[in-house]
Amino acid sequence: MKKTLSIAGAATICVCLVSGFYLAHAKRKNSTQEISHKIIKLASTNSNDDSDQFKKVIHKAKPGDTIMLTSPTYKFKSPIELNKNGRESGTIKLIGSSKDKDKVKLDFSGESEENNAYGINLKGSYWDIENIEVYHAGDNGILLKGSKSHNNTIKNCITDNNDDTGLQITDGAHDNLVQDCSSFNNYDIKTKGSNADGFACKLGAGAGNKFINCNSYNNSDDGFDLLGTDKTVTLTNCTSTKNGYYHGDPSNSLNNSEMNGDGFKLGGNQKPPKGTHRSKGSHILYGCKAYDNRSCGFSQNNSAGSLTLTNCTADRNGADNNLLLEEPNSTKANFNFPYNPGKEHKFTFKNCTTEGYCRIYSGAKIIGGNLKAVYPDTPLPNIQ
Repeated sequence: MKKTLSIAGAATICVCLVSGFYLAHAKRKNSTQEISHKIIKLASTNSNDDSDQFKKVIHKAKPGDTIMLTSPTYKFKSPIELNKNGRESGTIKLIGSSKDKDKVKLDFSGESEENNAYGINLKGSYWDIENIEVYHAGDNGILLKGSKSHNNTIKNCITDNNDDTGLQITDGAHDNLVQDCSSFNNYDIKTKGSNADGFACKLGAGAGNKFINCNSYNNSDDGFDLLGTDKTVTLTNCTSTKNGYYHGDPSNSLNNSEMNGDGFKLGGNQKPPKGTHRSKGSHILYGCKAYDNRSCGFSQNNSAGSLTLTNCTADRNGADNNLLLEEPNSTKANFNFPYNPGKEHKFTFKNCTTEGYCRIYSGAKIIGGNLKAVYPDTPLPNIQ
């Protein structure tokens, strides 16, 4: 059955049932182009694998289309690959819209736990992903990798219990926005928890990536990891809590020394090969908070870039975490920026606060707040 409604000769709206998918199709004409917006309502097959159903719909998606997920849960044995491109004037939307749940659950527990067994592999550009939970993928929950992955927005989503980092941006992916998202309980089994961050924008990520109002907690490695990135990453009102332990439990037998547990890791030596390049990303943080992380709240981690932190707070991290009983001279501090980045770069702290231990080199710029830059003004150590 097909119904068509014409409005003033300028727009056509079609509603039809095609191959089991419900579609609403609208075309808008103007002097330069015809923009087509199609709504595809996709229900679960109620089997152990919805992969083929998703592949068919994604293959047909065009700029301006919306894929609306109407079931509370979908199950997968292979990754979802989003390799189509939207446009600035018409993004492709993947939206959770179940009446039973705030977020639609994409359950990847049927995947094998191995490299490349991602949840969502976002290879394309101009996608909007909203109201989705990515659960138990065999690798990253959501991956944005390569220079073709750009101008995407991920909003109001959850990545949890994945076998690597919950959401990762890497290898040239640029101008992506992650907003109002949470990432927790991620733990990589094969590498004993040493890689599973909550959020990562690292290892050659491109410019223009932003995180706003994101919450990372109970991940086995870091909360936010910006290791090996030379382009600016901006984080606004993000929170990192209880990272560096298995599911946030300091007494769990799976904890080990390879789990880093920085709340916000803001630099590091780029790989591969390890140790040949020091990251120079001039990252910007506004209103971010770090509590109860195993290692540092905010960490330089050998960054050679200019870092600016404004209205950031850190407490009970590392040496100040009573559960760790670290020595007073521990490198695990609420704010750990012990080295001068050199080459006209400088660290700036505006109205940042902590009630506990911090290490900041004396050449850093402190404006307001209660931090003190009293650590010896020494240059970064040589790369080995």
